Amino acid sequence: STTLYNALLLAELEITERYEHSMLVSYVEPSMDAAIADDVKDLKFRNNLQDPVYIEAVLQDGNVTFNIYGKETRSAERTVEYVSETLETTESDETRYVATEDAIGTMYTQNEGQTGLTAQLWKIVYENGTEVSREAVNYSTYLASGKTIAVGTFSDNEEDSAKINAAIETQDEKQI
Repeated sequence: STTLYNALLLAELEITERYEHSMLVSYVEPSMDAAIADDVKDLKFRNNLQDPVYIEAVLQDGNVTFNIYGKETRSAERTVEYVSETLETTESDETRYVATEDAIGTMYTQNEGQTGLTAQLWKIVYENGTEVSREAVNYSTYLASGKTIAVGTFSDNEEDSAKINAAIETQDEKQI
């Protein structure tokens, strides 16, 4: 959906419904993503142009590409750029402990967590290289996530494994 969303933006088709992912994704700038999920999140658009468009999806070597074909009515001197602006960042001081099948006594950082942020996407139109308009396309909020620490629970002694699992359930580092 993110790849299609970016193709739609560049074709300047009207986006009627778009949702960001709950957390940042690494493959596009903030606010340039689009998430879909069952009946909860969808990507919807409409052809706001005078002529029909043809949308082609190509899957090749594990990569998806969307091509949008139609009659070009925009001036050759006109270009469009989309710029992501970070408005606010948030950090999480939460640490979560998770059980692994590593040996008891093993602890390591499984995930450093992720910064949350609020971002805005701007559509900037240029004519002959000069900016002629700037409009906000969307605002997106991404959740922060805390660090995840892996804790080994494997032991030949079932009582020891039960104790460490019980300690992990408390999420109290001192008990673990």
